[in-house]
Amino acid sequence: MMLHFVIVFLVMAVGSFAIGEGTDLLVQPKRILRKNSLILLRCLPVMVVDSVFLCLTGSIWFSLLLSTVLMSVLVTASNLKLRLLNEPLVFTDFALIGAFVKHPRFYLQGVPLSVRLSVVIGGVLLLYLLIGASTWGIMLRAFGFLEAVMSGGLLWWLLERGSRPEGPLPDLWADMRDNGLLPTLLLYAMRCCRLPPLPARTALPRNITAPDSVIIIQCESFADPADLDKNWTSPPALAQCREEAVQWGHLLPSGLGAYTMRSEYGVLCGDDEAVLSYRFFDPFLTAEQSPSHALPNRLKAFYPKACFLHPYDLSFYGRKRLLPLWGFNDIIGREYFSERDKVGPYVGDASLTTHLLEYLRKNEHFLAYCVTIENHGPWEKGRLGQSSAASAWCQHVQNGDAMLGELLAGIKASGRDIMLVFFGDHRPTFEALPASEGLERSTPYVILRPNALNGVHKSSDPIDMTPAELHRSILRHVDGEESL
Repeated sequence: MMLHFVIVFLVMAVGSFAIGEGTDLLVQPKRILRKNSLILLRCLPVMVVDSVFLCLTGSIWFSLLLSTVLMSVLVTASNLKLRLLNEPLVFTDFALIGAFVKHPRFYLQGVPLSVRLSVVIGGVLLLYLLIGASTWGIMLRAFGFLEAVMSGGLLWWLLERGSRPEGPLPDLWADMRDNGLLPTLLLYAMRCCRLPPLPARTALPRNITAPDSVIIIQCESFADPADLDKNWTSPPALAQCREEAVQWGHLLPSGLGAYTMRSEYGVLCGDDEAVLSYRFFDPFLTAEQSPSHALPNRLKAFYPKACFLHPYDLSFYGRKRLLPLWGFNDIIGREYFSERDKVGPYVGDASLTTHLLEYLRKNEHFLAYCVTIENHGPWEKGRLGQSSAASAWCQHVQNGDAMLGELLAGIKASGRDIMLVFFGDHRPTFEALPASEGLERSTPYVILRPNALNGVHKSSDPIDMTPAELHRSILRHVDGEESL
């Protein structure tokens, strides 16, 4: 009996090693020989999964097959994400599974049809095999349970040892290349959970030179077409605003083709990537720990009314929970809009412009943060009657530019000192991206104060900055000092 269990253990251990190291060879960015010191973190998670499957099925070979399929799906998902967004899989992506189920259109654009069919067919086949190949062998199931507990305990100890608070800052590309997929996913998740809370920030005292109101527009997938294709030209309102802006330049978001929430959090809360550390990959997951960082709370002495406008489901990224904590007391979601407001699949920027100008006429001393949705992907041939995905995106950009121009004209006509901040949250992606680090990601931003009473100087030179730096610039233009 003991010999039998030794053989089972050796088969499971060798199988886990082969699956862990074999599938990791396919992970991009590639490196033939990953760090030997992390070999257990590449294989032990597989052994835990093998053991759980053995406990459930009572079949050694079927358990190894299920683990191989599961690892193949994980590696494929990471490589597909790298191809579409120029970033491999990170632990926070698993928090989006619920959003994937509710809003599959946002995510399926990056999954080729052949892969979708393979997943469906493979899932049905595995379910059939799971029923047919499972046995009622109690001893093997018991051994699977025991092995899962032992390998899981060893894995937890290794993760604890590699996740001390004084550990390194994230370097995703280098860590994925050197350590492999499973160690990077698990160590990043553990290190994020052990981070201390961010320190609180105080509200700023009112300054008499502050603008009457502030309107911030986070424009979905907005970029200067001339930066993407030399055959395209810069949209007219953006070009005009660059000439009239008190500050303008390139915004430097971390995301490419997605990760709206990183740019949104950076502008709203002003925490740099180094400060966020492992929280950076999805700062909305931990944002309720530091509500005092948000613009409405910091500027509540200036603007008692804080409006958040986004014509989509506000449960996305947990906004419905976070916005009141951040100090927004006037929250406007998609229920305020109808099908008539749509331009393409989503509510158009023209409807948001009308809503914002009406809000401006009815309110004073407010902060408004608007997240547009019109130019959200997936972009495809035929959208807005265009011949290509890129042409459809470019047409939506013109609508976003028209929004900028109309808002500026409306602010000028009001005669009130209103500051307008407009930026693109990330660039779009239309096709497969090279698996190389450091692709260009910049988008435009402008800060305008056309009716300023104290003669604010216009800026002739661009200033490039991250979303968190743009947050601090907004505070500086409101408060009159370098506010942190």
